[in-house]
Amino acid sequence: MSIVTKLFGVLTYGHRASADSYIKFLKKSGVKIGENFTIFNPRSTMIDVQNPHLLTIGDDVNITGPVTILTHDYSWCVLKKMYGEVVGKQKSVSIGNNVFIGWGATILPGTKIGNNVIVGANAVASGVLEDGYIYAGNPAKKIISIEDFYRKRKNSQLKEAVNYVKCYKERFGRLPEEPAMREYFYLFSDGENLNSEFVYQLGLQRNYNECLDNLKKQKKQFASYAEFLDYCNKQND
Repeated sequence: MSIVTKLFGVLTYGHRASADSYIKFLKKSGVKIGENFTIFNPRSTMIDVQNPHLLTIGDDVNITGPVTILTHDYSWCVLKKMYGEVVGKQKSVSIGNNVFIGWGATILPGTKIGNNVIVGANAVASGVLEDGYIYAGNPAKKIISIEDFYRKRKNSQLKEAVNYVKCYKERFGRLPEEPAMREYFYLFSDGENLNSEFVYQLGLQRNYNECLDNLKKQKKQFASYAEFLDYCNKQND
């Protein structure tokens, strides 16, 4: 990114110009933030800092965009007009460890998100979101446990990888290079001679050694990437 581009971003978006500048701003404002907090689209994310002392974000939290996190709302203005009284609404919000908040989600005042939770795209979350579950919808409801979701995703890996190769070949007229399979390399890799893309993936969420150990211990479905591509070609013929 050029200096001019960075300057334009700062002038246009201020503290939301980058994830780093946004996180620094949040911390300086008084929001309590753990380690490895990631905001993928800071320019479209809105985190309420009117009451920074009411917001706590744990470790290994990933937020896409546009995500909104609120610790207050102004609905009491209607009551004030009708009854001549200020009846405020300011509630704590806490987000646990190892949480993913999907595209377009809104976290309302008073929400408590537990550990190991996925909040689906466009969900509107309020109340208590228990540890170890996926929530989706408006209002957000418990959909499936993380354990069941893991098994479901495991069982879908080969089918999705084959389709990925098929679509890649149809679009670009060639088979993908090995690094392109960065989300499916457990199908054919034994952890030896890993390319940089695979190393990067293993390092996400700060558990590289655990992931590498699992990769080496698992029984891979294909002896090599070439064997995997041969299988894909046969399936897609």
